[in-house]
This record gives sequence, C-alpha cells and structure tokens, in this order.
Amino acid sequence: MKKKRLLFIALMFCALLFTIPTNAMAKGIFEHQDTVVPANQVVDDVVVVGADTTIWGTVNDSVIVFNGDLNLKASAKVNGFVLVVGGKIQQEQGAFISDEIINLSFDKATQNSLLIGGGLVIGIWLLQLTISIILILLPLLTILILKQRIQPFMTHARQSPGRLLYIGFFSSLILIALTVLLLVTVIGIPVAILLLVLVLLAFIIGMAALSIIVGEKIQGTFGRSNWIISLTGLILLVSLMSIPLVGMILFLGILLFSIGIITLWILEIAKRKLS
Repeated sequence: MKKKRLLFIALMFCALLFTIPTNAMAKGIFEHQDTVVPANQVVDDVVVVGADTTIWGTVNDSVIVFNGDLNLKASAKVNGFVLVVGGKIQQEQGAFISDEIINLSFDKATQNSLLIGGGLVIGIWLLQLTISIILILLPLLTILILKQRIQPFMTHARQSPGRLLYIGFFSSLILIALTVLLLVTVIGIPVAILLLVLVLLAFIIGMAALSIIVGEKIQGTFGRSNWIISLTGLILLVSLMSIPLVGMILFLGILLFSIGIITLWILEIAKRKLS
C-alpha cells in the first residue's frame, strides 16, 4: 500500500511538471511552439522559431524569436538584446531590456525595401558581369581580326611600358583639352564624340596587345595560338579589374598604356610618310 502511495505521488509530480509552461524550468529555451517564461522564473536565453513567446520572468542573456510575436509583460526583465524576425514586439510599461531591440517585420514596406535592395545588388552584379564579358570579347575579337597585324602594337608594348605610360599620360591631357574645346561649339561635338570612339578603340587594341604579353608569362601557354594566350591574359586582367580600387588603378593604367601605344604607332606612320 505504501509503495502504491509513493508511485502515485511520483506520477502526480511528473504530471505537475508537464503543466509548467514549455521549458520554463530550463536554463536555456529553444522551442518551435508557443512558449511562456513565468514570473519569478530565471532562464539564460530564449530562442523560439515559428511560434509566439510571452515573458513574465527574467532572461539573463538574449531573446530571439523567428516568425512569431514577442510579448514582454510588465514584470519581464531581459539582461541582453531582443531580436524578433517576422513578427511584432509588444512591450508593456515596466518591462526592462538592457540591450538593443531589433525588430524585422516582413510588412509590405520591408518587403519592398528588400526587393529593391536585392534588385539593385543583382543589377549591379549583372552589369559588372556584362562589362567583364565585353572586356574579354572585344580584345579577343581584335586578335582574331587583326591576326599578324597586331604585331606592331605588341612591339611597342614590349619595348618600354614605363615610357608608354608617360606618353599616354601627356597624350590624354591633350585629348581632354581638345575634347573640352570641341564641346563648346555645336560643330565640334561630333568631332569630340569621334575622339572618344578612337580612345575606346585604342583601349581595346592596347588591351589585346597587353593580354598576349601577360598570357605569355603564364605557365602552359607556350606554343599556343595567339587567341588562347590572349584569352588567358584577358581572364587574369579582367579578374584583377573586378577588385575595388585595384581594378580602377589597373583600368587607368591600361588606358594610358593603350593611348601610349596608339600615339607611338601614329607617330611611326607619320614619320614613314614624311620620309
């Protein structure tokens, strides 16, 4: 009889434990159902996913709720931060939170902001990808079209890169000044546009010549066709140009280098005609 009484008391005690709100006795709560922290109850932290949370007691660390609402009663005390994603926070007067309160609710305004932000990120990435493909295809097509006629430009590129940058810099200053003067008059605008097109063509030719020189220095390209060597060099150059700041410096350097090559080429042709 005594054993039956002890067994009955043990069963009643277990049943009483189950009547206590979810994990209220635990040091840390991690649940995916409605959760309540009773008054005068102390837990370390609370993490609830896909359900609502009500706090009457004390949380020593953080409260995190995903896809659910958080209700902080007047007796609630959170000695950390509160993060609610996809739900709302209701805080009664008297509820204490020592750290930050972060609430990311997926209302229409938030969804629109996320869509716009995501669209901008994807758009910028696609633009960068398109520019990278163009920077590879145009010089590669130049190699395939010019074939052996690219050799004079490569000869200038191999001779003195530093000298080409120097010549390209001063040639660029002259081109900028000339373009500004042409843009002042209506008649000069088409000529200014033509100059910009010529600068673009110079950049493509310079990029093509430089890609072969860079590609030749990469192991495994010896004895290959010019277009394969160029493609290897272009992939490396374009990859470096995708790096912030470094890419901008490299782009300006290649532009000056290309203008320098074309300037020497034009001077060489002019010298031949005069002689």
